[in-house]
Amino acid sequence: MVFHPAWGYFAHDYNLEMIPIEVGGTEPSATELAALIKTARADNIKVIFAQPSFSTEDAETIAQEIDGKVLLIDPLATNWLENLRTVADTFARTLSQGDGAVRELVAFE
Repeated sequence: MVFHPAWGYFAHDYNLEMIPIEVGGTEPSATELAALIKTARADNIKVIFAQPSFSTEDAETIAQEIDGKVLLIDPLATNWLENLRTVADTFARTLSQGDGAVRELVAFE
């Protein structure tokens, strides 16, 4: 899961499904947050990807409710090539750990 859908091209190229928390520049309502938690539980998602430049409050709330964790990734890093490698390594490491179905990214901005 990701707060903001900043990783759309990456997800598409690697056949990942991205579930954004923030839609249209607004944070989720209480009802939307509950639906996201329900989806995360149903899909056994255990990792929420958030961005360091934004509040992680909603990401932390979801992670707490699903007994998961928040990992920070930055789509706006200055050294974009090195950052892309780091993010790809983070995704690969997370997927290989068997921490649940992390095929869906939730972008937290």
